[in-house]
Amino acid sequence: MTRGASLTFDQVSKSYGAVMALQPTSMSVAPGEFFALLGPSGSGKSTLLGTIAGFVAPSGGRVLVDGTDITGMSPHRRNIGMVFQNYALFPYLTVAQNIAFPLKMRRLPKSEITPRVDRALEMVRLGGFGPRMPAQLSGGQQQRVALARAAVYDPPLLLMDEPLGALDKNLREEMQEELRQFHHTVGATILYVTHDQQEAASMADRIAIMNHGKAEQIGSPHEVYDQPSNSFVARFLGEANMFRLRQVCADGSGHMRCDTEEALSVLARGAASGAVACVRPEDITIATTPTGRDNCFPGRIVDLVQVAGSVRYRVAVTPGCTLSVRASAERRATVLTMNDAVHVGWDAADMLVLPA
Repeated sequence: MTRGASLTFDQVSKSYGAVMALQPTSMSVAPGEFFALLGPSGSGKSTLLGTIAGFVAPSGGRVLVDGTDITGMSPHRRNIGMVFQNYALFPYLTVAQNIAFPLKMRRLPKSEITPRVDRALEMVRLGGFGPRMPAQLSGGQQQRVALARAAVYDPPLLLMDEPLGALDKNLREEMQEELRQFHHTVGATILYVTHDQQEAASMADRIAIMNHGKAEQIGSPHEVYDQPSNSFVARFLGEANMFRLRQVCADGSGHMRCDTEEALSVLARGAASGAVACVRPEDITIATTPTGRDNCFPGRIVDLVQVAGSVRYRVAVTPGCTLSVRASAERRATVLTMNDAVHVGWDAADMLVLPA
């Protein structure tokens, strides 16, 4: 198993004239960690990845791998594996020849190349596929070949730029499991760029949420989801019901009493200086009678969608406030339908006051 490398960004920035694509950014990735850069288009995640690969020259700061400054090093000397969204396989080479390509560039003897290629094919469950051409493979199989090629020379660091973006939903989910197993097998540090929240949350040890060229928050998927640092993070990583606050004051129970612009008075946790409050749809109870929770409001169902294992409701509670509620689709549960009068409720501990 490859020993993963540590990765450090030390005030790395990138500007294109007056446009700041990446604000000064500092963060560290531990050896062997699966670290995801998550954010919308233009957030700086691919720019940051490019500074490691050597495709983007930073305007300032340093990139260090295992403590060595690689900022000015040419890309081919960095010993970093790269997996692209479009696979980047050579169509005129066989699968085995594609995987062998980086080994030939490193002038390894043929006696060493062949067993390495065979090992890489077995690692991605494509044993026996070596003689085939890329056009004879499915999208998922081509992506596995790309993974094998990136790992065949045992780089301590692998960069993946939207590697599953070209696949359909079912294949993406299958390949997420493949990537988890691949990471466990190779042991390398992986830096993974995606705009898909579910993808990052299901695979990464830690996530950096990028926005406008900076990291808004870094933490485990659980930390970032349950303790978002601001409203952008709360909205971007999963669905959230957001309330704009007019007034916040401490409550005698240790919570915040919040008056919202949606004409609701709610109890929440957090700081009195917050500008918004949020509660996740799955933390809201929906019932035909009052819920008995800290915050409880009558409403009416205005939309519902049945999805795998759950029902997603939209409940109007005031003229200016419609809440998203996600409830488990349990057998023999009370069946709620459009226009039903209901009560929705959640505890103060499940509602967080945040900066805007």
